Amino acid sequence: MKPILKGMPLVLCATLTLSGCGLFQDGYYYNRDDEYRDAKMSQPLQLPSSSNPIRYQDSMPVPQADSDFMASEDSDAPRPQPLAAGPSEDQPFVEARQAGNERWLLVNAAPASVWPRLQGFAVDHGVRATNIDAAKGRIQTEQGAISLRQGLRSGTSEVRCDIGDAGLCLSGIKAYLDASGASDSGVSLAAQPLDQSERVKLVNRDGTWQLNLALDTNRAWSELYYQLQNGFDSQRLKLVDQNRSAGEFFVDYRPADQGGGWFDWFGGGGDDYRSYRLKLVSQAALTSVTVTDPKGKPVPPVQARDLLDAIAATLR
Repeated sequence: MKPILKGMPLVLCATLTLSGCGLFQDGYYYNRDDEYRDAKMSQPLQLPSSSNPIRYQDSMPVPQADSDFMASEDSDAPRPQPLAAGPSEDQPFVEARQAGNERWLLVNAAPASVWPRLQGFAVDHGVRATNIDAAKGRIQTEQGAISLRQGLRSGTSEVRCDIGDAGLCLSGIKAYLDASGASDSGVSLAAQPLDQSERVKLVNRDGTWQLNLALDTNRAWSELYYQLQNGFDSQRLKLVDQNRSAGEFFVDYRPADQGGGWFDWFGGGGDDYRSYRLKLVSQAALTSVTVTDPKGKPVPPVQARDLLDAIAATLR
């Protein structure tokens, strides 16, 4: 008996090595590359109508692709990205936010890390789901839905409740996430597509730079107003005035290039403030921000891009 027992740890280590084991941050995760390569498609298991589907999931989930698939010579499955989660002294793990009539939770963790916690909340509180879609971050019930999406900044998430009393629902989820925030609840591979959405994008349209925000009018205004007041050193940007009904901010901005160069071509030294107007135009859940001078006249593209890029950096 003793020789066999002594050999068991070596056998176990060898088995883990053959089946695949990789280092992930401070510990190990189970590498399922071989299992995915050898897996065969089968019909989903039909669960009794009395069962709670939130307690069950695919044994080998495959995230939904939002673009055409291009085969690669690299046959190794990608490892889950390390996703930071946990409260810090500077930023709470979960914050309750509101803009107009809209209410949500801002979580200081990426969606693929929050999704298992959200499922845990549903299980612990007896939420009976009629449909669960990890790739869309949605738990549907007969009364409404609990939804999850990436926050405006990378590495953050937003949780919403459209089920019964939204305030009570969000309060319950906040308490649950606060209690489990410091613990590692794992990462959902099926929910990782939620982390890939780019909600702050600087683009050039017909020679004009604009900042696109995946936010409706109220949210975009609130976020920009906060960042223009708090996201910059006063030596670089000052919020001079704002017109909510017209969707306009007026700012004095000092370019990042303090040593002359490009900006000297347009008059003034690198240490001078320049006055600009930021114009917000919204269509549904997308808001575009453009830059002009205070009278609405175009400014050189290099100036517009510098200002919009600086604002985008505070939002990401």
